Amino acid sequence: MKCVFVNRSDKTQSSPNGLRRAVIRKRFLSVLALTVMLFASTVAVLYRTRDPRMIFEDGMVAAKMGDADGALRAARQLAKAKGFEGNAHLVRGTLLLETQKFASAALEFQLASDHATTQAEGLTRSGEAFYKMQQFVEAEEVLLKALELDDNNSNARRWLASTYYDLGSMALAIEHLRIIAVQNPEDGRPHRLCGRIGKDFQHHGEAIEDYEKALRRNLPDSERNAVIEELAECMVHQLRFSEALETLKNAKPSAQVSSLQSACYAALGDSGKAINAADEALAQDPTLIAAILARASIELEVGKPENVVPLLEAAVASYPGNFEISFQLVKALRQAGRTSEADQKAARLAELEGLLDEFAKLNAIAFRDLGDAQLRLRLGQLAQKMNRPELARLWLNAALAIDPSLTGAQKLLEELGHPDQATSESQQKEP
Repeated sequence: MKCVFVNRSDKTQSSPNGLRRAVIRKRFLSVLALTVMLFASTVAVLYRTRDPRMIFEDGMVAAKMGDADGALRAARQLAKAKGFEGNAHLVRGTLLLETQKFASAALEFQLASDHATTQAEGLTRSGEAFYKMQQFVEAEEVLLKALELDDNNSNARRWLASTYYDLGSMALAIEHLRIIAVQNPEDGRPHRLCGRIGKDFQHHGEAIEDYEKALRRNLPDSERNAVIEELAECMVHQLRFSEALETLKNAKPSAQVSSLQSACYAALGDSGKAINAADEALAQDPTLIAAILARASIELEVGKPENVVPLLEAAVASYPGNFEISFQLVKALRQAGRTSEADQKAARLAELEGLLDEFAKLNAIAFRDLGDAQLRLRLGQLAQKMNRPELARLWLNAALAIDPSLTGAQKLLEELGHPDQATSESQQKEP
């Protein structure tokens, strides 16, 4: 005889009344859950619309996204909330900054700095606005005040380092960049800029150290490849050719990379690879100065000056202020037996050498100087004569930031035109 155990609840549920009760109970629980969820979301919305901290957070997001209605609505609410008046100015200032109304933004941020709770942030953001207006003296003043309030304010220090960089006071820029690097041990950008300064001022040993540190830290993908190229370039200047070739294995193919490889192969005695790499560089960018110099150096080394005289003559026509190209042309003409032509161009070469020497001396002075507008004007004039328009603009803008009455600097800037109207130095150096 088979024994059957029956579950009473199953039996109940299998009956019509039991099924009906189960359905009703399930619906009730669903409605209850939905009600709880609606209540919770309503409370959250009310909390965000009533809590000034949440209003400020939402307002800043709206401002950064260019949502004027949302940002201004939040600012109005904050202005009415006791103790959050400064936050209202921060939201308005951020909206104005995002729409590139820098003067109005600076005013709002300065008003924010009048309130204790937003003083440091207001000073920092007004420094950012002044920097973007290229009012570097005003930017320095408010950013130093921000650091007096909080020495660990990395954002204020970043804008201050950028200010000193654009003023040409590189020693002060490096001082602050090194502090930023300590405060932000994962960020490679401070060392990247220190490396670039070292490279531009011919401090190649220091630049190599900074570039290597930058590569061991986090860097934007858009910057990492440039750092590798600049590191290799400094190694070439230090005659560390094998290390440079090893470094370039991590770089993306480009005309600049090929030209650096060519220089390394030539120095290491592998003329075949050197010629191939130089030709690759010129095929990608026939106007790249480094590639032209690499090809010329190889041909002169093997005693074939006639192969590069036309290339160098065209390059001198494009870059009449470049000393290295003019030097290689004079050398090639002499080697080819065209002595009279070489003598004629040697006078221009001597003039360029004088400009280069003066620029190097004044550059060394400007490295630690902060307030000499005439010094920066002269550096801008020299850079313009050497066909380095981006560098000329940097020094001329720095001069005007210190002394806006320098009509000579303004006139030269107008002659140089907008950066888009001329081939920039970065385009000459990098692909």
